[in-house]
Amino acid sequence: MKNVIEIKAMSQEQAITRALKIMEATPEQVVNVIEKQKSKSFLGIFNREGVYEIEIDKTPKEKKESKIEKIKDIEVTEKKKEHVKEQTIDIKEVKKDKKDISETIQKKAEELLENIGLVLKVEVDRLSDRNYLVNLYGEDNGIIIGKKGKTLNSFEYLLNSIMKDYRIEVDVEGFKAKRTETLRELGKKMAEKALKSGKPVRLNPMPPRERKIIHEVVNKYQELDTYSEGRDPKRYIVIKRKK
Repeated sequence: MKNVIEIKAMSQEQAITRALKIMEATPEQVVNVIEKQKSKSFLGIFNREGVYEIEIDKTPKEKKESKIEKIKDIEVTEKKKEHVKEQTIDIKEVKKDKKDISETIQKKAEELLENIGLVLKVEVDRLSDRNYLVNLYGEDNGIIIGKKGKTLNSFEYLLNSIMKDYRIEVDVEGFKAKRTETLRELGKKMAEKALKSGKPVRLNPMPPRERKIIHEVVNKYQELDTYSEGRDPKRYIVIKRKK
């Protein structure tokens, strides 16, 4: 007896586990798995379960060997897809001209946005030999920016991790310029706090660009010194009085 059930899950393995529990079946009784809608996940911030159609056969044991082979074929296919995906990310050994690099960065940014499920357009500007600016704009601006730009910073960090040979800055309709002013005010406020209290002041983790702004502001105070601690993306600034 064959039964077909639709399961929502973040992965095929999770979907099969849920289906087996509901149908009170064993892994050997799974005949086929169809991914009807892909799951989406990004840095643990955005998670959207996929939809899997799972066919379970509760017929006698002697008919189950062919079904197990089908499951193995599905697993092999999924592994091949992952292998191909990893290969497309690595562009170190591929020679590209400036136009190709901009197009590659745009493509990778669009793929990340699609995986998150956000509707945004991507424009890429070359700033110098290995420096590029990615501009995002569209109806999901607020989502990609996140609280105090944290989601935007995570997106930028991930894109730079993929395109390791290049330095990429990501902005959303001039958000970085507004953020710069906010950071300058924060730098002044924290500098005054360090002067007044005489104790070291530790700021929240920031990307390199934002730390640079804080350093520039605080370095105008002759009595104060700044340095960074930790590792990216959790590297943060400490402000303290000079000895």
